[in-house]
Amino acid sequence: MRVFWTALALLAALLAQTALGRVVPMQARVFDPFLLVVVYCGLTGGEVHGMLAGAAAGWVQDVHFGGRILGLSGLSKLLVGFGIGMGSTRFHLGEPGARLLVLMVATIVDAVLFGQLAQVFDVQAYELSPLGLIARAVVNGAVGMVVFETMDRQRRRWAPRA
Repeated sequence: MRVFWTALALLAALLAQTALGRVVPMQARVFDPFLLVVVYCGLTGGEVHGMLAGAAAGWVQDVHFGGRILGLSGLSKLLVGFGIGMGSTRFHLGEPGARLLVLMVATIVDAVLFGQLAQVFDVQAYELSPLGLIARAVVNGAVGMVVFETMDRQRRRWAPRA
């Protein structure tokens, strides 16, 4: 069942990113819905689920929005998902403040990893200024907190009562 919900979340992220690209093409890079899916999967499912969701999200993002080399987003999101999943199994990251911090750090780490991978493979990648990177982290954090709280409420509602 977890695979179904993850695939549905990735489809929703694809639709959101496509819609943003059509409506506001210049600001579509500020929000990364695929990263929200990866972070949530890592926080709730551990390192394996975070890693697999990261690989899938990155590949979908590469295929639909990537450049001439596929796999850069897949690798960066895989590493981010694994790291978040590893941290979530060792630390209590269920509180809103901790999740916000994880989201913002994950946004910055994903952008830096992607940029470094692009340099290694000599691929042109979009460059975000430090202010742009902070704006991206804030937007992902704000939207992510709303999405995460909504998902947690739904999970509590559907959980079997003891």
